[in-house]
Amino acid sequence: MQQFTDLTERRQKLFERVASLRTRHFCLVLEDFFDPHNISAVIRTSEVYGLQDVHIIEEDNPYRINKAILKGSIKWLDVFRYKKREVCIEGLKSKGYTIAVANTHAKKTILDLDLSKPTAFYMGAEFRGNHPDTVKYADCNFVLPQYGFTESMNVSVASGILLTYLDVYMRLRGRKKFSLPLEEQEALIMEWRERHLFGDTSQK
Repeated sequence: MQQFTDLTERRQKLFERVASLRTRHFCLVLEDFFDPHNISAVIRTSEVYGLQDVHIIEEDNPYRINKAILKGSIKWLDVFRYKKREVCIEGLKSKGYTIAVANTHAKKTILDLDLSKPTAFYMGAEFRGNHPDTVKYADCNFVLPQYGFTESMNVSVASGILLTYLDVYMRLRGRKKFSLPLEEQEALIMEWRERHLFGDTSQK
């Protein structure tokens, strides 16, 4: 791993450790979220759980964030934004992702999905859920296990629970199996170095 004279040894080791645990096997797609709090909370939780990519569809609702909620987490992620939902879904499918849509009326739970395949999890907008076109072209629908009277959960809470299931899945099978290839880790560290020293210009 290349050494950087402009980073402290402690920061360099932190970059290397975090990069070694990053994954693109799973990613989240946030479809037309309305509330900046929810967008920011999901982005922050994704970073905490080691997902590198988050995809944002803003066809109906503009992408807005709350920096107080983000706590700087967005600086370390790759965030992709789309004005058209079909561009997002076509791009993810071309990269080999299974498209899984959260749906409270689905028959399968997250525990029933084949998570050995790279999977993009679509989380729908507050109040209305995922767009009908997204549901139409999805490979599968899923619901999080729940046992009460209330039909649904807040989308940021549901995303956190989903990420916990995915983390357990990876940990039980050895998280290293889902890590980025070494060359991608090195490229990521280079990018983090630039963001650390000069700021994340992609988010300005």
